[in-house]
Amino acid sequence: MIGVHAFNEKNEIIAESHHPRDAKEIARAMIRLRNGEVTREAADLLEQLRGLGVEEVTGPNEALMESIAAQGFKAAVEAMPAAGEYLRDNIQRMALAAGFIDSVERFGELSHSVNTEVAKAMVHEALSERESLLMPTVQLLVEMDTVLNSLSGRMREWYGIHFPELGRRVNDHREYAKIIKVFGDRSNITVKRLQELSFKKRDAERIAAAAEGSMGAAFDEDDLAMVQAFTENLLSLYGGRDDLTEYISGLTEEMAPNIAYLAGPVLGARLIQRAGSLRRMAMMPASTIQVLGAEKAMFRSLKTKARPPKHGLLFQHPYVHGAPRGRRGSRARSLAAKIAIAARADVFSGEFIAEDLRRRLEEG
Repeated sequence: MIGVHAFNEKNEIIAESHHPRDAKEIARAMIRLRNGEVTREAADLLEQLRGLGVEEVTGPNEALMESIAAQGFKAAVEAMPAAGEYLRDNIQRMALAAGFIDSVERFGELSHSVNTEVAKAMVHEALSERESLLMPTVQLLVEMDTVLNSLSGRMREWYGIHFPELGRRVNDHREYAKIIKVFGDRSNITVKRLQELSFKKRDAERIAAAAEGSMGAAFDEDDLAMVQAFTENLLSLYGGRDDLTEYISGLTEEMAPNIAYLAGPVLGARLIQRAGSLRRMAMMPASTIQVLGAEKAMFRSLKTKARPPKHGLLFQHPYVHGAPRGRRGSRARSLAAKIAIAARADVFSGEFIAEDLRRRLEEG
């Protein structure tokens, strides 16, 4: 924990290099060593060994041995139980003797803090693996929306031959599809049954009146059966989209709780997917997050000297699209600044700060 050590054949320490006296720095170094990286301390230790004329190094970490071999040493993987046992039994005394800590109590506090930071990092690493699931599912959701919009348009064209007036009275594709599935022929439409489908009374009356006086063509039983079968399949796709959205929301809340709370889980997932990864998003300035999803417009503005876009995907957030047109740009900028902070918290600290960020956003 206090650093890296080299032992000779008699299990005597011949070289050592200490970590900085900071729990987070120690945890990062320990994880990097575990992953096979030659840290600053390890590099210093190798220089000491070169000075001693040591050419061959052994250790239990295969990835680290490969990295050390790349430094010009002969490296081999070998378990070192005696050396490991010596370190475990004497690490506290060694830390005191080296001046790394000034008391036994301080060693206990530092050890606890380091273990906590290592655990956090391991959890984050596990969540990063979950992040790999997020990218394809978000892309699938985008493609599903494209397909659903196209198929819904075809459904409207088809049924519009029979009931053309319905398209002007029902904007939502899903509600339109439900009317086809439940009623089929327009002559079956009644105010009472529309209200049972959650339509408001006034809207139901307008739809029923339009059905009664429709100028559309008559459909026979085969026509109605086909359009209803198609509509039922379309509604099934909408149900699949709901399931996918719920799955994506759960993933985002698990791996990026601050972003999910502040931006909404689906919008947050789309921002992460557009950024390339959660870590990349955490490294982005707020101005870049603000225009994620509007890259084409940004490049066009750079090429033609036109005004740059004020927002990209962030327009989907109620805080932005619910604002007056003249204030949407400033709101998108404020929201992007808070999301940038949320992303860094999700990646680097793991602390949940989104409630405070939202409060500050709403206070203006």
